[in-house]
Amino acid sequence: MKKKIIAATLAVMISAGLCACEKNADEKATESDAQAVSSTVTEAVSQASTTAPVTTTVPATTEPTTAKQTTTKKIVTTTKKVATTVRKALTTKTVTEEKTEKRTKINSLLERRNEEESVSTDLKYGVLRHQVITTYYEEQPDGTEKAVRTEVTADVIDRTFYFATYNDLLPAAKQNRETYRSEIREILKIINGYRAEGGLEPLTLNEDLTIIACARAEEIAWSGNHTHTRPNYSSCFTLMRENGFEKGTAGENIGWGFSDPGSVCEAWKESETHYENIMNPKFTEVGIGVAADPDKDRNLCWSQYFYAG
Repeated sequence: MKKKIIAATLAVMISAGLCACEKNADEKATESDAQAVSSTVTEAVSQASTTAPVTTTVPATTEPTTAKQTTTKKIVTTTKKVATTVRKALTTKTVTEEKTEKRTKINSLLERRNEEESVSTDLKYGVLRHQVITTYYEEQPDGTEKAVRTEVTADVIDRTFYFATYNDLLPAAKQNRETYRSEIREILKIINGYRAEGGLEPLTLNEDLTIIACARAEEIAWSGNHTHTRPNYSSCFTLMRENGFEKGTAGENIGWGFSDPGSVCEAWKESETHYENIMNPKFTEVGIGVAADPDKDRNLCWSQYFYAG
């Protein structure tokens, strides 16, 4: 599957609730490993064949002798025994064929039913996981069937009904801040290294802003909306404004599909608009968020909120 990196930039000033757009540009580039987006903003999502038995008929005799009649009766009797024997053999064969045919039909029905068996799970935020389960059967010595293995043959995340408020996202955001504490610290170390190379002061990790960034990463991961517009169609900076960061200058970098801090930071560095946020001398604080996508690969989503009060 092709993976790409996307960058966008937007600048807005927040002052006493008023905003003004300073810059608006988009850039797209191809990357071998993942996707990322940046935004600079200063503004506060059975049959038996019955084989007829072979019957042998013996022509009736018309001769008057008793001896011949007796002989004829014996022949007839013998013929009946043969016919009986043949009938038994045919019956045995038919039952075996019928049993085999019946088992084949049962196996076919079981396989078809299990291939079509689906399970839907409501994960959270209205996001559903649809799975198709296949069960494999093995014939036992006594002729019965036994399920020996099940396998998920399809696994799809359905985000159609995603919806979450900040309060819905908050428990996971707080947990992710602790779960990904080492990744957050590593990102801070890397981007401050970039700033040091440019002769800039290091950014301070703001814990409150980090929880907000983790909430932002959580909604990106679960909604699948990898843009600077939130799933509710509001600006990405509404999360900041609604949680105490009402005035000042702010910027956002986001990314997804990168497995570790080094790779996502390298992608941000190689993108002009992302790098501008990291190297903006106005910014003094940063909040860093991480969250896992509910897809089967558990891809990580990353976010940065830059701030100068």
